[in-house]
Amino acid sequence: MKTPGFFGLAFIFLTLLFTVTGQLLVKHGMRSMGPAPTELFKLPSYILQAMLSPFVAGSFVCAALAALCWMAAVSRCDLSFAYPFMGLAIVLTLALTPLFFGERVQLHQWTGVALVVAGVWLASRGE
Repeated sequence: MKTPGFFGLAFIFLTLLFTVTGQLLVKHGMRSMGPAPTELFKLPSYILQAMLSPFVAGSFVCAALAALCWMAAVSRCDLSFAYPFMGLAIVLTLALTPLFFGERVQLHQWTGVALVVAGVWLASRGE
């Protein structure tokens, strides 16, 4: 296994940071939009309006930055080491939604988060 080193871990962390930030931004932007229409002919204008939201546009920027950081991360460490950390995006997003959006996270969701964290720990232990 290729040792990730400081920069490998830093790029994994930055990927997570941009991924989670992007999720929070898109949720914030879409809250002001209301639910997506069920009528197919209304969908294109809804999508265009959503994409013009600064928060949704910011989420696309975060996605692009996350992709660039991910490229740097996997160039420095094994994918089998780096990829399990992407599960932490679920953990962080779930942990931050009550704070930012007042969403209630159920016990079974926290149980799932605990399983993800345990899985990341096991997968990242190495040989």
